[in-house]
Amino acid sequence: MGNIIQRLRSRTKPKYRTIVPNCAVDPEISHSHKSHPNHGYLSNKIQTNRYSVITFLPKNLFEQFHRYANLYFIFLVALNWVPEVNAFAKEITMLPVIFVLAVTAVKDAYEDFQRYRSDKKVNSQNCRKFSSTEKRYVKTDWHDIHVGDFVHLSCNEIIPADILLLRSSDKEGICHIETCNIDGENNLKQRYSVKGLDTKECEFDPSDFHNVIEVEQPNCAIYKFKGYIFENEENKIALNRDNLLLRGCVIRNTDFIEGICVYAGHETKALLNNRGPRYKRSKLERAINRDVVWCVVLLLFLCFFCAIGSGIWLADYNTIKENTNLVPFISFGDLDKYSPLYQGFIVFWTYVIMYQVVIPLPLYVSVELVKLGQVYFMTQDKEFYHPESDKRLECRALNITEDLGQIQYIFSDKTGTLTENVMEFKSCTIGGVDYPHLPGDEESSENDIDSKFSVPSRNSSILENLRLEPALQRELSNMCLRSLDSVELVIPRHVQRVQEFFLLMAVCNTVVVSHHPHEDNIDESGFLTDPQFVGGIASRIDQPLDKYSRLSRSSSPSSSQDPRDSLTPVPSEGSIGGSSLLSDMSSRTRYEAESPDELALVKAASTYGCRLLKRSPKTVVVWLPAEGEVELEILHILPFDSTRKRMSVILRHPLSKEITLYTKGADSAILSVLDKSFKVDEEYRLQRDQTTEHLTQYAMKGLRTLCMAKRVLKEDQYKAWLVDYLVASASIEEREELMLKSFCDIETGLDLLGATGIEDKLQDGVPETIAKLGEAGIKLWVLTGDKQETAIQIAYSTKLFTKKQEVLQLNATTKEEAEDLLRHHSEQISKDYKSSLKEHNNDTSTTVFREYVLVIDGTTLAFALTEELDPIFLALCQKCKAVVCCRATPIQKGNVVKLVKERLQKMTLAIGDGANDVSMIQTADIGIGISGQEGMQAVMASDFAIAQFRFLLRLLLVHGHWNYFRLSNFAAIMFYKSLITVFLLFWFQIYSGFSGSLMIDSLYLMLEHLLFVSVPPIVNGVFDKDTSAEQLLDKPHLYKAGQNSKLYTKWTFGIIFLDSLYQSLVIYFITHYSYTNFGVGLWEFGTTICVCMILIILLQIGLETNSWVWLQWLFLILSFMVFWMFAIVSNAIFFTFNPPSNPYWVMENTISQAIHSCIAIIVCVLALLPRVVIKSIQFTLFPTDIDIIKQQIQETMTTEEKQDVRGYDNDNVNTTGLVNAQTMQTSDSSNMNQDNASSSRYNEMKISNNDVAAHKRNTSSFLVTKL
Repeated sequence: MGNIIQRLRSRTKPKYRTIVPNCAVDPEISHSHKSHPNHGYLSNKIQTNRYSVITFLPKNLFEQFHRYANLYFIFLVALNWVPEVNAFAKEITMLPVIFVLAVTAVKDAYEDFQRYRSDKKVNSQNCRKFSSTEKRYVKTDWHDIHVGDFVHLSCNEIIPADILLLRSSDKEGICHIETCNIDGENNLKQRYSVKGLDTKECEFDPSDFHNVIEVEQPNCAIYKFKGYIFENEENKIALNRDNLLLRGCVIRNTDFIEGICVYAGHETKALLNNRGPRYKRSKLERAINRDVVWCVVLLLFLCFFCAIGSGIWLADYNTIKENTNLVPFISFGDLDKYSPLYQGFIVFWTYVIMYQVVIPLPLYVSVELVKLGQVYFMTQDKEFYHPESDKRLECRALNITEDLGQIQYIFSDKTGTLTENVMEFKSCTIGGVDYPHLPGDEESSENDIDSKFSVPSRNSSILENLRLEPALQRELSNMCLRSLDSVELVIPRHVQRVQEFFLLMAVCNTVVVSHHPHEDNIDESGFLTDPQFVGGIASRIDQPLDKYSRLSRSSSPSSSQDPRDSLTPVPSEGSIGGSSLLSDMSSRTRYEAESPDELALVKAASTYGCRLLKRSPKTVVVWLPAEGEVELEILHILPFDSTRKRMSVILRHPLSKEITLYTKGADSAILSVLDKSFKVDEEYRLQRDQTTEHLTQYAMKGLRTLCMAKRVLKEDQYKAWLVDYLVASASIEEREELMLKSFCDIETGLDLLGATGIEDKLQDGVPETIAKLGEAGIKLWVLTGDKQETAIQIAYSTKLFTKKQEVLQLNATTKEEAEDLLRHHSEQISKDYKSSLKEHNNDTSTTVFREYVLVIDGTTLAFALTEELDPIFLALCQKCKAVVCCRATPIQKGNVVKLVKERLQKMTLAIGDGANDVSMIQTADIGIGISGQEGMQAVMASDFAIAQFRFLLRLLLVHGHWNYFRLSNFAAIMFYKSLITVFLLFWFQIYSGFSGSLMIDSLYLMLEHLLFVSVPPIVNGVFDKDTSAEQLLDKPHLYKAGQNSKLYTKWTFGIIFLDSLYQSLVIYFITHYSYTNFGVGLWEFGTTICVCMILIILLQIGLETNSWVWLQWLFLILSFMVFWMFAIVSNAIFFTFNPPSNPYWVMENTISQAIHSCIAIIVCVLALLPRVVIKSIQFTLFPTDIDIIKQQIQETMTTEEKQDVRGYDNDNVNTTGLVNAQTMQTSDSSNMNQDNASSSRYNEMKISNNDVAAHKRNTSSFLVTKL
């Protein structure tokens, strides 16, 4: 053993790690000691928190200083400490930076503390580890597990580390695990103990296990695992992924397992795949960054301009050589410093400090706060709650909420996204004969209703009821082992096909069957609870086969019954209506399938009497109607993969010992590997053609199709294939490729049995949602793996296609053919459009522009996505109203999204529910996961998660629109606040000799954006609405404002620039000239300007507010009151930050003068008047779609108020006489009817995309008259 370890450790760059069981090592040797053979491997302790109490401050500051914005402002703080360039009081300059750093540090500390608590909770979980000193399993915490430790786990326990499975309570070494914490799939997976090890006997003792284990180095590939167990220097046992239990999975349907830890802690595959929170940069954020660059340009321009102005100013005093104190605003103590060039250089840096607010320091912090508020209210929206699944909207990416309001393309999966992914068996074709399962009568009896009860769950203990076909009942009634023997044919061939078809449905799957609860005979502390356990190791006695009670003969139709007597469904196992007909044990049968398709097939077979009772790696137990419980030997299971698109099981007949391969899969995957007789023999060719025709009919009905086939193997054929199979399975290099080749070699020359049609119903509200999204200008592409006919039928059902549209189908077998089709259809659409346009110019009343939709299959799509053809393909898609890609692989889905996103520069959204949708979800600008029947892997990869497709409508049209609108206004206000402040400081420099002096107290300037005007924009960013949710849903065309980025364009910053420039001119020069004849000090002058600036900013925020809630009123008023009170209180206290200046009693003196109030009123009116006028003109003459909606709402409310007033007047009429009263009532009734009719006519008016323009033209004169 020592030679093996030394030889393996001698590699310079080992691909594998060597593990020695810790029970074979002296327990006195510490795991971290170099002499321990497993030293250097991480323990199972998890630590995701980044800080400790000691390291928090230096480490957090170091991380924050990696942000360029923080470094910039730290540089300004340091620069302000240089005496020559000092602009503000040193202490005050530090306040904004300290505030931002402190807020970020508090947030980081809180998040890190939460991670610490989570780590502590995980690390303190318990499990049982084998102790070499006590010779038994002992209770221990997760963090005490190390590589090489033996671990014992019971049913429903979470796996604490990556464990190599050595023993299971199942006699075949099977362990079932639930992997939803790893890959999101909520179905059960099977794992197997290492084959070749004698660990299944009751006397197995971990202390006797001294074998050396060699496994690959830790990696994030959860579906791959390679390694060996060395029994000696010559013999080794290969390991694969089926032997590995991953950390985070849960043990299910297994009493207990034992294994050895091979990866622990942060080296486990689960933690290596933990990439942390997703970060994406939104489109609006990129626009904001662009405008920040313009702010930097403006900053440099102002600094250079003022520096040059300072030099020119000083140059005028060159004649003064003796007394430099005569230079206004500047005092020089040293004649050497009296140099225009030197002073210009120094004052440049002074202005960099003064004008630093042009780059809004709180912008990014405030944006994060706004988005957090938006996300909170989105997740609390009750309209997103799905009671059936008990799920709400989940937000996994916090920084792209506004992108929801700018989506232009949606890429959607079909199964589980547009449909429920709850499968119901509807039809089958066997031997070319169609067996449609007709729906029940509407007027069913109460018993019929009970018998049709089913639970739409993929993992249901209640088997599905089905209205049976009499012919199938008759042909299956005598199903037994002899009738399944193809050597001795005792029944007609078609009847045998029917029976083998249903046997295939029952056994060709990975469905897990359970009947009883699972118990472990070792308690949580490691002590035995069963006296049969010997030597510290549990011995489990397997119960005989007859523990599964035989089903009653009355539970299925007997051979003596005529199935044509009635179409009443046969009560299936576990059904409410027929449970009394079954044994107690079988009624507790629970099926757990890896896919809804498998569950539907097994339930259908069970309903017809061919019931799956038990499964193990070597055998499968089924109930046959004419024989009862039988056991079939499983030789091999060839699992499904996306390349073959089929799965197979190889069985041996218990009587004739005949070997049969049963296969099911996609029609293209089965029909392509049929026996040659299906092309040559007339009878078989007819059977194939009829089956293909039935498949097409099923697809046209929107059913999912699967083909069934078999192959009888001769003994020598099987043995020859088995040799290749064993070589492939034992290989480490290229194992997957060799296994795939081995599967394909035996899955040839198949005999076609038939096919099934399974219905996957549409989700609620899908057609309405797609129609509304289309009205909103969003193009929807469906990317599905289903066959073409099914996809087309679903497209019509969901209203993605309409009967008026022309469907273009692209099906090519070569690249040249694909190119010809793409060019032909593209040119044809262009010709049709030109002819329609010419006809439209001649006669506008009758011309209809034809619409096209595109359907392309997977083979053609592969050609279309090549570099040579993708421009042609993309041009054709742009001319089509909708696109459906069939038979698309996960990689193709991602490539299609990438093509549109990068080539067209459009905002894309991908939505799906399964693992095959992860590629396109991660490629799109926004990924939406649906928490449906295919697990949570799509949700785990997504930015947002919803429970139903219909919720996408509200997510985009309501919350997406609101978020984009709010953040657009928020960003504009933030830039506006900064620019107006900088311009006010700039105008004063003209009158202060460009000296860098300030007229506003530096304390006000520092607190302005942190306290005085910081909260109202944030509140508006969370609560403001330009229109109601009902209006946004009722008029989807309002969404187009976000698609076209109309609310925040490349000209927005220019408009803000001009607006703030004008307002700063009004504030400064009116104040300046108003105080010309008054003996007012510099601080009083600056205080008046500061009051006007704060007041105008708050009023501007009020003008930009569209809907008011009490919080907006509160913080708007409170902000000004805080500033006002702060100025009064701070000026009433004698202190100074910038000696010798002193703001003592300045505010009190300023507000005591009447001119201060007059200036504030005049300045506010003149500064805001242009904006009010322009908004009124725009609202009147050039209303947007939102403005039109607001006008309609106002007019409706006015009409209702008039009706209420008239109703109130009618109630107070003094009825002096019956005749007068009747006359009055008649008159009022007439007036009311006229008003109601007018109001009704107005309320019925709906503004659509076609008549918005006409409405805009008519609105102008109406509103002018009204005003």
